[in-house]
Amino acid sequence: MANEGFLGKFSFGGERAATNDHPGVLLHLPLDESVKTAIPVGTLMKAVDVTETTGEGESAVTTVTDVAYAPYLSTDSDAQPCAVVDAPCDPTGEHGEKSALCIVHGTAKTRLLKTGDGKPATFMQIAALAEHGIFAV
Repeated sequence: MANEGFLGKFSFGGERAATNDHPGVLLHLPLDESVKTAIPVGTLMKAVDVTETTGEGESAVTTVTDVAYAPYLSTDSDAQPCAVVDAPCDPTGEHGEKSALCIVHGTAKTRLLKTGDGKPATFMQIAALAEHGIFAV
């Protein structure tokens, strides 16, 4: 006989980037060590390769060991936005957060989408999100 029961419920307060038009898939994405400031709701995020170098000189080999995430800046030309922060994230302080709750698939409110340097998302950035399965409405 299977055990079934009610474990509880939770709710989020405040403005959220996700909509109910197409329920979002939310994941806590690990933050890159370069992230040192609070990240507001609606901030576009980019993937950052975490690398490890073994050996020295000409025999040195660099391999990608993991992926972390950082705010996508309006000046980034070598990366694309791939996620949207859905709840405020503060990595600062003694007990700073190590991950950000992000939309990785679904719909997001267009009016909240902005880069890590506070600029509204451009058409090209919104199109890049759509390529990753995040649709601005």
